[in-house]
Amino acid sequence: MLKTIACFIILATTTCGGFVFAEAFKKRTKQLAELQMAMHHLSNEIEFTHTPLPVAFNNIALKSEEPVRSVLIKVSELLIENTVQNVYEAFSISLKANKNNIELKKEDEAVLLDFAKGLGESDLQGQKKLFALAMENLKKQISMADLSMNKNVKMYRYLGFSLGAMIVIILI
Repeated sequence: MLKTIACFIILATTTCGGFVFAEAFKKRTKQLAELQMAMHHLSNEIEFTHTPLPVAFNNIALKSEEPVRSVLIKVSELLIENTVQNVYEAFSISLKANKNNIELKKEDEAVLLDFAKGLGESDLQGQKKLFALAMENLKKQISMADLSMNKNVKMYRYLGFSLGAMIVIILI
């Protein structure tokens, strides 16, 4: 009886572990899509209403979901407090502060930081080009994340169950 319960616990634990690893791929794709939507809203705020960057980031943060909201609020706070030299530095600090909450890879962060380098540094036409380039780069990252998610989610789920089944078989 005790052996059966232990085998069931091992199988359930490894299966849950597989689902947890698979969830990271889903979160990354969702967060990239949320960033893309936030970037689109930010473009509209700057292009049509000419909102200053700190206020625009705060407005967009209120429309965004977590953890993107936390990143944008931190950027807005840093810009309002004027404790950073530029938007790039604000994004860099914000991404580091929210490292544990956000599932972005280095390539995803590089796209955001490249975008932040030019934000607020040129005229309206330059900003439009910057937003177009950043949106295109985000689309590429989303498609790669989606491809990775489709490939790996099932694998990690099955791998968790298979590992548990293997351990149970060895123990029996």
